[in-house]
Amino acid sequence: MSKYLTTLKLLPLLGIIIFLAWYLASAQVKQAPTITMQDLDGQKHVITQQTGHPTLMIFWATDCPGCIKEIPDLNQLYHDYHPRGLTMLGVAMAHDDPRHIRAMQQEKALPYPLIWDKNNEIARAFNSVRVTPTHFLIDQQGNIVMRKIGELNFVKLRAKLDKLMAKHNSL
Repeated sequence: MSKYLTTLKLLPLLGIIIFLAWYLASAQVKQAPTITMQDLDGQKHVITQQTGHPTLMIFWATDCPGCIKEIPDLNQLYHDYHPRGLTMLGVAMAHDDPRHIRAMQQEKALPYPLIWDKNNEIARAFNSVRVTPTHFLIDQQGNIVMRKIGELNFVKLRAKLDKLMAKHNSL
């Protein structure tokens, strides 16, 4: 009976150890997938391991209220950081319609390229994105340094971008 009680007492500790192992494994820096995408205007965009500049990937949909709500802040982010080297790419989900994407692009004056992920290839490459909005910040070396599901905290994102850009400029 005492071995059984000892085992029961160790179960919570075992759970904590398993959780910590999972957390540390998932917290490791992951490389962005190397992928070529074509935007609605026919321009090709390539995500590689050595871009030399940070990239913000925005997985969104025209029927996503959170996605639409953050567009003014994304537009301002683009205007503030694109001249400093930030690349932004909006990836519309497969269920979207290219006509709706184009209409949203014009209505909201989206300044960054939009890509329609018609076959879910890009979403699959980024660990099967299913929820919008989902954002990936990729550093200059191609490391995914942020994955955010849901609306962005733009104060934190700007601080992260400033840090990435300062670190890269000091190299």
